[in-house]
Amino acid sequence: MVSPLNIARGENTPIEGRVDPLDYTKRFRRAGIVVLIPFLLLIGRLWYLQIWVTEHYQQLAFNNFIDRTNIPAERGLIFDSKNRVVAANTPSYDVTVTPAFFAPKAKDTAEVRSRIDTLRKVLALTESEAKNLEEVVFGSESLWRYEDFPIKRNITRDQVAQIETDSLHLVGVQVHATSQRYYPFNDLAAHLIGYVNEINAEELGRLDVYGYRPSEMIGRTGIERSFEAVLRGSSGVGAEVVDSRGMPQTDAESRALIGDWQDVPPVPGKNIVLTIDMDLQRIIKEAMRDYESGAIVAIDPRNGHILAISSKPSFNPNSWSGRLSRDEHIASDNDPHKPMLDKSLLGYFPGSIYKIVTALAALEAGLVTPEETLYCPGYYEYGKRNKRFHCWKRHGHDSVALAQAIEGSCDVYFYKVGEKLGMDKLAEYAGELGLGKRTGLGINIESAGLVPTKAWHAKNSSEGFQGGFTLSTAIGQGDTKVTPLQAALAYATIANGGTLYYPQIVDRIETASGQVLFEYPDRIRHKLNAKPETLREIVKGLTAVVNSETGTAYSVRLDYVKFAGKTGTAQVTSKRISNADVEFKYRDHAWFVAFAPADAPEIVIVTFLEHGGGGSSDAAPVTMEILDRYFREIRGYDPMQLKKDQGEPVFLDENAASAGRHLLSEPGSAEPRWREEDR
Repeated sequence: MVSPLNIARGENTPIEGRVDPLDYTKRFRRAGIVVLIPFLLLIGRLWYLQIWVTEHYQQLAFNNFIDRTNIPAERGLIFDSKNRVVAANTPSYDVTVTPAFFAPKAKDTAEVRSRIDTLRKVLALTESEAKNLEEVVFGSESLWRYEDFPIKRNITRDQVAQIETDSLHLVGVQVHATSQRYYPFNDLAAHLIGYVNEINAEELGRLDVYGYRPSEMIGRTGIERSFEAVLRGSSGVGAEVVDSRGMPQTDAESRALIGDWQDVPPVPGKNIVLTIDMDLQRIIKEAMRDYESGAIVAIDPRNGHILAISSKPSFNPNSWSGRLSRDEHIASDNDPHKPMLDKSLLGYFPGSIYKIVTALAALEAGLVTPEETLYCPGYYEYGKRNKRFHCWKRHGHDSVALAQAIEGSCDVYFYKVGEKLGMDKLAEYAGELGLGKRTGLGINIESAGLVPTKAWHAKNSSEGFQGGFTLSTAIGQGDTKVTPLQAALAYATIANGGTLYYPQIVDRIETASGQVLFEYPDRIRHKLNAKPETLREIVKGLTAVVNSETGTAYSVRLDYVKFAGKTGTAQVTSKRISNADVEFKYRDHAWFVAFAPADAPEIVIVTFLEHGGGGSSDAAPVTMEILDRYFREIRGYDPMQLKKDQGEPVFLDENAASAGRHLLSEPGSAEPRWREEDR
């Protein structure tokens, strides 16, 4: 107890429950020391950084960018059937610009303009390339401003040296050793192979989820587009430290910023081996030298493999893989022959090559027999008004049976059987041969063609369905349209005994080292529901077209290989004047379809000459040249040593003999009775 007396005396006697003020002072001192020590350490550290090593860390402040770089994968190669490269990769130097370094905050300053002017001069940029440079520098979204955008591809070594010499001025400009797509055969099979070029900004927004970057190439047409996922491969990722100007920093301290980062290597794309033979492609191109526009397709009827496919005019994919000028684009778009269109997959009026549909339907429906003859006076009177439908041979063919009607392409015969069949029965058998439907090739834009029916005419013809439409359809005129590839597959079905195949253009897929990953099997689309004797009768007529003196293609026969064929001339407009006197776009289309050897076919060729004249006079000679050179140059036949008495050719090599020996018709001396346009 503290006594009142002690308090009164002023004695410093502790009071129970109170803290001595001296304890507070001690505690404050201890707390101050605890706070002061870290503060002094912080001040010391700041003094060290700002005063003692300020220059060192000012320099390192520039080295604060870790640039993640995209390492493009090598695109897979494309080969023909003989393992020749048709789409390759060649070394290239490309110039890229990183917008964030080239023009910080996208400001259009005098310094930035100076860089642009330097690049225009050093790289000899075209107007479109210069415009692209400015769009990249000033227009790139913030998301992509640290990406490398290609400005000029495949520059020269001198240009590389100039850019490296001026690197301090050309901030954000890099030269990359990369590869460029190269097509060694130029315009041969260009529509099929296709081309690649740089991905654009709109596509980048859609495709960045698949890992596409601004500098990447993407397939645009043909195999390059359809097999993009196979050919592309997977890009790798690298990292380097760059300063604020985008200049790489290689010192140890800068590299330390990356830590234990390991580059992810790219995975190359897979290789594709096609079924086409570039030798045959070259032969086809040379055979079409005198014609401005058209398409030729060659297939193996035994499996549907495409041996060659060509569209004219063609284009050089090496040019389209770069950046075309505006004038070049305009010239291509305005070309009346449309070089970028793949005509082998577009529908055209077929003319008389369509008559095999009518023949097949008539025999299978039992409306005619092979021996039954029909009379052709040169015209057929139809309907109550006896409207005359003329035969192309104005004086008529007299009485002809089915094989003879095919041989001479008698319109009247097919008018009569077409009328009996009716429009819808014709359409049914056209469908049996794959007409009116896309083939399923899967390359480029493909037309389904057109096989009209009564319902189609009721909907699309201003006057509704008229009976005369059936007669026109029976001979391949009217509204019917067929693509060259469809025609090849239809005739292959007749030639091989009734199997309609899906067309095949890719044989197999391989790794970059050549290991086979996948081989495409032959695919049957449909088995024709037709009697063998029906097909034999049609083949008999087609063989006579070429090998009989009265056949419409007798003048183009080969004396060492018997082949079958069918001429066709399709009117584009109603006229009674010759092709020579009419504007190009109104001239007739010329067709010829052939398969050889006739009794054991290994090749079907369809020649389509757009506004090219007549089937007999134009398309047939082109096809004959192709067949002749195919058997001589590719298959190894030697016509000079034929054993005509045995009906067999002598082969120049053992490989050629494996396909079989067929023939022969003795060369005749008489000219064909009819050599004018076959309607």
